Amino acid sequence: MNLKNNLLITLFLCVASFTHALEYSYVPDITSFDKNEYRAGRQNWDIEVDANNVVYIANSKGLLRYVYGQWILNELPSGKSLRALCIHNNKIWCGGDEIGYFDIDETGQLSYNYLADIDGGVWNIEVNGDNVYYQANSTIKIYNHKTKSLAQYTFPQRVSGLGKWQGKVWTTTADKGLGTLDSEGFTFVSPFEQAHNQEVRVLFEHDNHLYIVMLNGEVFAYDGSKIRKVSIPEQSSCFSATHYDEKTFYLGSILDGIIPVKSDNEGAHIQRKIQHQHGLLDNTVLSLAIDNNGNLWAGLDYGIAKINKESLLKSIISKGATYDILLDDDKTYVATNKGLYSNEQSGDFALVQGTQGQVWGLNKSSAGVFACHNNGLIKINKATAQLMYNNTGVMDVAQFGDSNNFIFSAYTGILWMQQVGTGFVEKQNLWLWGNPKLSYDSSNRCIWVYGSTSDSIVRSIHVYNDSCVVRDTKMKDVFDTDYGLLFYDGNALYEFKEGHFVETQRILTQSVKGGNIIALEVSVDNNIAIYIQDNELRMIEELANGSIVVHNKLLSEVNNDIVEQFECLKIYDKFLYIGTDKGVRVLPLNLKYNYQALKDPVISEIEITYSEIHKPKTLYYPYTKETLTLESRDFKTVTLSFASDKKNNIEYRYRLLPYNKEWSEWSLSNNQVAYGDLKPRDYSFELECRYNGTIERKTILPITIKGIGYYYLRIGIIIVIILAFILIGVQYAKYQKLRLKHKYDQKRSAAEQVQAQKKQLLQFTEIIRHKNAFLVDVREALAQMKNSAASRWVNKIDQEINQEKKEFLFYKLFSEDHQDFIQKVSAQYEELTPNDIRLISFIRINANTNEIAKFLNISPSSVDTARYRLRKKLKLEHSQNLYKFIREL
Repeated sequence: MNLKNNLLITLFLCVASFTHALEYSYVPDITSFDKNEYRAGRQNWDIEVDANNVVYIANSKGLLRYVYGQWILNELPSGKSLRALCIHNNKIWCGGDEIGYFDIDETGQLSYNYLADIDGGVWNIEVNGDNVYYQANSTIKIYNHKTKSLAQYTFPQRVSGLGKWQGKVWTTTADKGLGTLDSEGFTFVSPFEQAHNQEVRVLFEHDNHLYIVMLNGEVFAYDGSKIRKVSIPEQSSCFSATHYDEKTFYLGSILDGIIPVKSDNEGAHIQRKIQHQHGLLDNTVLSLAIDNNGNLWAGLDYGIAKINKESLLKSIISKGATYDILLDDDKTYVATNKGLYSNEQSGDFALVQGTQGQVWGLNKSSAGVFACHNNGLIKINKATAQLMYNNTGVMDVAQFGDSNNFIFSAYTGILWMQQVGTGFVEKQNLWLWGNPKLSYDSSNRCIWVYGSTSDSIVRSIHVYNDSCVVRDTKMKDVFDTDYGLLFYDGNALYEFKEGHFVETQRILTQSVKGGNIIALEVSVDNNIAIYIQDNELRMIEELANGSIVVHNKLLSEVNNDIVEQFECLKIYDKFLYIGTDKGVRVLPLNLKYNYQALKDPVISEIEITYSEIHKPKTLYYPYTKETLTLESRDFKTVTLSFASDKKNNIEYRYRLLPYNKEWSEWSLSNNQVAYGDLKPRDYSFELECRYNGTIERKTILPITIKGIGYYYLRIGIIIVIILAFILIGVQYAKYQKLRLKHKYDQKRSAAEQVQAQKKQLLQFTEIIRHKNAFLVDVREALAQMKNSAASRWVNKIDQEINQEKKEFLFYKLFSEDHQDFIQKVSAQYEELTPNDIRLISFIRINANTNEIAKFLNISPSSVDTARYRLRKKLKLEHSQNLYKFIREL
């Protein structure tokens, strides 16, 4: 059950060794997951990690997995919860109110196999050889996965705890004590009276001993001959525990979070607890496990926590924005926006009473350790604070050697001060503003003033007898480093020797050049320079042969955390200290190359989609084959997800050969890519990762798309479809051409018909005109006869000319072909008279005024009058064309 505890990689063992040497208790770096994120139940009872670093969790909703950034839940068919897990032979043995196991197939899919119900519920599982041991409250069930047989042993009193040590499975019983289990049952080994009245929660191997953790928090160690109590300064009720390394183990408490316990020659002591205030969602820790990268996983009564151990950069304090750091022998002072914090002899950082508020800077001189405070100047003596000056806030302080002369960078300007007894007296205000920094130069017996917010001039201050002299220089900044004072003109570094600025001759410092450098630290013995340029934290190293190695990206994860105008970089005892807006981060300089232990990137999930009739398929790392094979006739898209860890500052880029030969851009956030419509052939998906922009690692996944024949068949079908569309298009074009020709012929025929009718009307009109002229002559002759018979014929001739023959001519030659039009107009405009209809009809066939006058046997002026009246009846606007309106009716 605890094999995973031995899988710590070399990097973290190295980091641990330096941790012990430095004696800092690091602030935990926690990633928390609540139930809404992992989409399962609230409680997480047990945790196991397999050889591929996949994390399995016994959750109240079933079996939960964390596969490199992907959360997957497999519920039991019964819907019951799980409380215990054990991984063995590619199976996940599990138990709760029932026992069973999950099989894992080559795609990463799990299938559950039910074995039996258990009264009281299973709390622990161990595997040894062919036997799987399930521990309940008063029973042990043993399942032999080779013979598939199940045996049960019932104890008269409580049985509790289950662990593996020296090739055997161990447990405790309330009536007998400590013993071992095999297929024959329980074998008594040693009395253990504490198990009579107290439940044993965990048995685990640590420091070549079998450790026994009780529910009340007591810890015992068995060496094979006797059981001794492990003396721990503080006792807290415990539910879980796990081994970390040969000197460290973790206890999961019921109320106090995670308790790290470290043992040495002087006994065991508790390191900094990991609790809700550090980022845990809950202080009740139900389960603990160590993954293959040395990270600690905790299953909580509510949620899951991952305590990250991987990063080289560690936090030693997280109390607020850090303005300055002072390392004095075995004590570290940290100036923050909340006060001054200090630690002593590897203890946790505590607030120095009396320093609450803004502590802007720290200075150590022959007069002692001073803290520059918003209330004034405070002298620090171990854990006590003495306010020595309170007239105004002080940003920085420097002492002239061993004299009683000081310079204050105060809210009211640069002050020349003298120490008198336990206080200070102001000698002179030098009227320099901008809260500059101060550094004493013992070689030149002056104090340098620099970093002012009001200008970028470096000044020197000298005290002669009873006067204070200020001199301006051509320099723009000063860096007070471990190597000594370095001056900056905006492009290169200088040293001040014999009253003159000379460019630095050291290869390391000559390499630090260019504009916008705002902070610098140079070590004496490590040949390391760390500086901030263009808002980026950079590091360079001078090798023994004089060459320079650049580590620009190693510290990039803190670029955005450094406090502006209070950039603080310190090197002390082979460690780099960086002040941030959250506290202090440290880097062991001797381990700067160990980040190369970064593993190859992981393709954590592959999702394959098919046609609409097939469901998508998901493959999970590490169960995919070495080559991903897909059928082209089924495959539609493939989506690849890669492992992501927001705490590790890991970037990814990828390409699919020969689909695309160019790499994607490096990205911290893009951890998924999809490809679709890939033609059958062999591909190679290449995925690279890098840590902090430095060393790169690559993973290659071959992908084969099968079905070349089907591919060409598909191409052929597509070609046939395209040709069919082309043929249809040609036929349609021909049809359109014929339709347009037919429409044109119809239009031309109609026009010819109208012209023929018009010509025929004109011919009949001419005939009628001749006839009417003859009748007029006859009428005039008859009128001269002056008798009644002649008068009657005159009247008949008038009627013939004016009405009957004229109507006959109109309806005979026009209305027979335009009857529908006449009916439509008559129905739409009821006020129209027969004369109006005749006028509209003649206009429709495009007859002009003279032609209409002849048709109707009236004068042209009468036609104009008739048209005017017709416009009014049709209610036309003045701008509307009468002929166009009638033709469009």
